[in-house]
Amino acid sequence: MLLPYYCQAKDPFADKKLGLICLKQRPRRGPMKNSKSESKISADAAKWQWYQFRKELDWPIYVRFHPNEFDHEVGDFLTLQKFHKLSETEGQEAYKKVLKDSRAKVLTMKDANIAVARQITSLVESDRYGEESIVAQIGYKVYRMKNLALMIYSFNSKEWEIGIIKGFGSKQELWKSKIVLNRFLSFSLQSFGVVGFWGVPIDEGMVVQRYQESRGEAVFIDVQNEQVISLDGIKKLSPRFKVLRLDPTLKNRNIKMTQEELLSFLSSHCSFFDLTGLTVPVRQMVQKLARMTEGLYHPEESFKPRTDLSL
Repeated sequence: MLLPYYCQAKDPFADKKLGLICLKQRPRRGPMKNSKSESKISADAAKWQWYQFRKELDWPIYVRFHPNEFDHEVGDFLTLQKFHKLSETEGQEAYKKVLKDSRAKVLTMKDANIAVARQITSLVESDRYGEESIVAQIGYKVYRMKNLALMIYSFNSKEWEIGIIKGFGSKQELWKSKIVLNRFLSFSLQSFGVVGFWGVPIDEGMVVQRYQESRGEAVFIDVQNEQVISLDGIKKLSPRFKVLRLDPTLKNRNIKMTQEELLSFLSSHCSFFDLTGLTVPVRQMVQKLARMTEGLYHPEESFKPRTDLSL
């Protein structure tokens, strides 16, 4: 039987260890006392406030932080983005699931110290390409949203860490905070056959946009189980599902996309991104979705977005 153990990843934050955890496997040496194991799980889980993404789906995708480290604004933001606040007992169960499920992901959220905050706010060469960047290090990657957050992650690790500065989740930084959280979800959910796109849901489909236009909102498609997951809820992927691309030149009519046009459009508006482009699993999901759905050019003037896209 195999038992997880922890290893300390190389720390890019200079003067403060953030404790990135890599859950690996090694052979068990002798029997393990259940009482001691349960006690350790209980003690560790009690340190954190746990949130689970879409609890009703039972995916082991969590965010956790020390309750006294942040004000209610961060928790309120997570709730708004459909993360369910867990009780202490549920947090202990979440801890166990993380140890057992190879697909589990936990994003540990911490207040950025001075050194990390400087990295978040400093001017770097990649800023000319946008506010987001990814830097590859040996064994892990660093995602940065300028002036807001820095996340360490590795697809081979179960726990990822993010340092955030004041304002994360606030009304002033709401749409950028949603981008950061949806990047985490997009990275994590690929293992569950789920792919995300910037945009908003409509009755029979979704409007796919740039993230600036959707204000950081994303729609996730469970391609395998044919479900649509958005801020509006969870619903079945209909055979009549439409992908709309808004066109400012069209008037009073839709134009059907070719499958090649739809595939290209979905690929370029996917909420997953990486230094090497879309991973093979993500590309396969996008291709399958393009075959399952219909793409339409739709008059931009006919589309009425929500007054508040955070609802």
